[in-house]
Amino acid sequence: MKNILLGLVFGAFLLCSTGVYSQATESYESLMRSGNTKFAAKDYISAKTYYEMALKQKPKDAEAKAKLDETLVKIQADSERQEVFYAHLDAGDALNTQNRYEEALAEYEKALAIFPNDKYVGSQAQTIRDILKDRQDKQDAYNRAIEQGNALLEGENFDAAIMQFETAQEIFPDDKLPKERIAEARRLQQIYNDKVTRFNKLVEDANQLALRKNYDGAIGMLSQALEIFPEDAQVQSLLQGYRSSKDTNDRYNALIAEADQLYESKNYQEAKAKYQSVASVVPNDPYATDMIRRINELFESPEYIAEQNYLAAMARGAELESQAQYQMALNTYQEALGYKPGDLAATQKVNEMSATLRRLEEEAEAARLAAEQAAAEEAARLAAEAEAARLAAEAEAARLAAEAAAEAERQARIQDMLGVANGLLAEEKYIDAKAKYQEVLTIDEGNAVATAKIAEIEGIFAQIAAEAQQRYDAAMAAAGRFMNDENYREAIGQYQIALLAKPDDAEATAKLAEAERLDNQKMAAMRSDYNKFVKEGDKQYAAKALDKAVENYAKAVDLGLGEPYPIEMIDKINKIIEENKLYELNTDAFTMAANTPRRFTFNPVDVASRRSNYIILKARNLTPGKSFPMIVSFGSEAGKNGGFVLAISESEDEKTYIFRIGAQYKWFSEDNTWIELISENDDVEVSLVEISRSN
Repeated sequence: MKNILLGLVFGAFLLCSTGVYSQATESYESLMRSGNTKFAAKDYISAKTYYEMALKQKPKDAEAKAKLDETLVKIQADSERQEVFYAHLDAGDALNTQNRYEEALAEYEKALAIFPNDKYVGSQAQTIRDILKDRQDKQDAYNRAIEQGNALLEGENFDAAIMQFETAQEIFPDDKLPKERIAEARRLQQIYNDKVTRFNKLVEDANQLALRKNYDGAIGMLSQALEIFPEDAQVQSLLQGYRSSKDTNDRYNALIAEADQLYESKNYQEAKAKYQSVASVVPNDPYATDMIRRINELFESPEYIAEQNYLAAMARGAELESQAQYQMALNTYQEALGYKPGDLAATQKVNEMSATLRRLEEEAEAARLAAEQAAAEEAARLAAEAEAARLAAEAEAARLAAEAAAEAERQARIQDMLGVANGLLAEEKYIDAKAKYQEVLTIDEGNAVATAKIAEIEGIFAQIAAEAQQRYDAAMAAAGRFMNDENYREAIGQYQIALLAKPDDAEATAKLAEAERLDNQKMAAMRSDYNKFVKEGDKQYAAKALDKAVENYAKAVDLGLGEPYPIEMIDKINKIIEENKLYELNTDAFTMAANTPRRFTFNPVDVASRRSNYIILKARNLTPGKSFPMIVSFGSEAGKNGGFVLAISESEDEKTYIFRIGAQYKWFSEDNTWIELISENDDVEVSLVEISRSN
């Protein structure tokens, strides 16, 4: 990663002009007097330098330390005042670009309360005051027209409202609001006209549906009309009348439908009663009267009488069938068929009863045949048992012969297994060899050769175990040392070596788990720090505080997690600064002698970009192993305006230092033309001094 150090203390620890350093050999008392004089004059930057030099002569001096702390508080307060000033300035500029003049003026006045003589803010504030004064009369007339237009629009007086909005538009032709309100008034006027058209259409359609006695449709149309104009009295009256007509019509239709259904299902008595009840809704209804006449004629017809006899016979047949009296049920269904020849239901029942009687006869025949079959099967079983006894005798003779052959085969197998085990032992495959010898003992428990070989292998195992114990002890001791040093990664490796020597060892397993837990905990803490640094770096990057962003990204890299993102962001920031450089004040490296100033001049930076300015220095310590300060000052022909201090790294490598000079008010407010470097007490090599910006 590139070497990057940041000169940051409370945004900047400012130092006084070069004249201070000629006092380096002054006495402690003289330095304190100078510091107090500067402090009383509110030149806190110079006072800080004198107090620091006094502390170098008396590092533990309580008075110098107290005065330095008090000075740092003052410097911090000045820095905070600048931050507040810039916040109001930025807010005023943003509001000004949005033509929010009153709010912008309020922000500019807050900024002027901090720095009353700031030229830029004073000019912006006066410009806005002139604009507001010029607009006030027009604004009043404009507001009146907008207010009257809104009131007329609320009362649905669209044409008059549009006229008021057009008056407002004539006052401020570029203002969006009158145009929007005119468009809104015309839109609402069109909506209102559309509502009237739709309302009239719904009422007309409802009346047409009512003429055809489609009361549901008529009521639906009128309900929609009332949703448009809920207070319309004519529609409310029509709706009430149509609902009453619908109720009468619905009750009549319901009674007729029930009566017709009963008639179609031949429930003539109930149908007649239902037709008679229609008179309570529609007296002397011709349709109901005609249906009653038809039913009365039907009751007197021979066909109706035959139908009743048929139904009675079918009911008796069903009752006999439920009692399993199938022959009598058959006779009764045949009687019903006589009343109604060709009837499908009666014919089906006659066929069902005939089939049932045939089935019962077939089941009786099947039972007789089953009894004969059982007797034949018993005879076959007895014959099979006799044959089985004969075969058992033959099997016993065969067994004795097989046992003799098996013993011979066992002895041959033992010799083969011993040969395989001996081969494995010769190849030093001790576990496999022992297993094979033990396999021999499962066949021949007292086999002397196998017993002796197993004892030999056990001796070898004991020697291997001793060597494994030595490796285990060494690894455990090393792991313990790494644990004491909190080097959990190395400790984990040693515990794993111990477990290779003694697999499943409880102590090594437990300590490995503890090391992994602590390592995970350490990594989680590092990951948390990483996320915190990256998040803060991203926040500072978004705010264009590139120096602070680099500081946080560098901290993330130093954690050693190997993540590429913070390195990429540092490279990106370096590229931004390089692409936006304003002045490269030197191109060749030079050596700065201790306490000898080196000044660089340039034309003033445009005020529009000063807020985003950075100073970039590349320097190398010529006396590595010792850190020391470098003072960076800036100013103009009128004198020094400010500065900051860099702590030169004790490393011998060249370092890049980035400082956000734009955060200092005097850099922003003054036309600075020079930057001066002083290396305090030690020599330093400087290869780059550059002024850049973030965008």
